[in-house]
Amino acid sequence: MLEEVEVPYPLVEERRRALLALILVGAAPTLSTLLSYSAGDGAISQTIFVFTKLWLLCVPVIWFLKVDQGALSWSKPEQGGYAMSIGLGIGMSVVMLLAWLLLGDAIDAKLLSDALEPVGLLDPKVYFAATIYWILINSLLEEYVFRWFLVTKSETLVGTGNPAIILSALIFVVHHTVALAIFGFPWWANLISSIAIFIGGAVFSWLYVRYRSVWIPYIAHAICDVAVFGVGAIILF
Repeated sequence: MLEEVEVPYPLVEERRRALLALILVGAAPTLSTLLSYSAGDGAISQTIFVFTKLWLLCVPVIWFLKVDQGALSWSKPEQGGYAMSIGLGIGMSVVMLLAWLLLGDAIDAKLLSDALEPVGLLDPKVYFAATIYWILINSLLEEYVFRWFLVTKSETLVGTGNPAIILSALIFVVHHTVALAIFGFPWWANLISSIAIFIGGAVFSWLYVRYRSVWIPYIAHAICDVAVFGVGAIILF
């Protein structure tokens, strides 16, 4: 007869905690997108946006310090990776630009404008300020959340390497898919974009796993955001 193998309690508890962390942090951007859209323009939507950003900033570090008993660091790149990150960022940006040149005419610019108008992004100055914020701050926050925190929790839950990379990339793509649907992208364009975002998220996660610093995937992420917001500006203005 086969003997039953008992899983050590600490391992089971660690995985439960990792799952809870993934839910608390990973679901926040999607929930925020849905609630903000439902609230429409105004103070409620802005409050939801600010609260979500504070949640994503604070919960991972509090969890890391209090639950994981970790120590803070600046995630200094000690294994290099700059050239790899820049090369991948430029390569992905070129692919995105080519895809837009081939398929961009199918995007309904009016639907996109209607979705962005309530938050003031049809004003070129506001759009430019938002672009700077997304590239310099939001992209770094996403690397802090989706690569550092969620990749490490995914490693605990499903294992290191490809399983963690795939799970973190899937979590990363969900709120983008929801946002694209809200912005009026047709289903097929949303599907293509979501696949591209998943691949991008997987590349960013791979960079983090390979070099163990959020700064390395951030460089690639920021380069891609320059391309995204550049295309957005062409469509809107």
